[in-house]
Amino acid sequence: MTATKMNAQEIIQFIANAEKKTSVKVTFEGQLATAVPSSVVKLGNVLFGDWKDVAPLLEGLVENQDYVVEQDARNSAVPLLDKRAINARIEPGAIIRDQVEIGDNAVIMMGAVINIGAEIGAGT
Repeated sequence: MTATKMNAQEIIQFIANAEKKTSVKVTFEGQLATAVPSSVVKLGNVLFGDWKDVAPLLEGLVENQDYVVEQDARNSAVPLLDKRAINARIEPGAIIRDQVEIGDNAVIMMGAVINIGAEIGAGT
């Protein structure tokens, strides 16, 4: 996958201007008392979205008020890379931010942290 190469100043601007989000996945029981906004995805009794949009829905739960929140970041400016189209081996536990370039047949091992702007060459 080829990302647009960014210089240091462009990376700084990208992070500074990016909307900060706390992405969550919430599994809940009960009925939501209010309509789900378009910024939140609801699949069955699971909600996906930014905490600021999901939290008000949980306050209005009727009947059973049990829920579990899963999150992996707080006020994050740079999302994680969508790895589905990468032609490389990426082990569980590798953290790869968006705006990185990973060459074909690279191997990314558990515990690797690859930040915005990094380039991993083919076969590395």
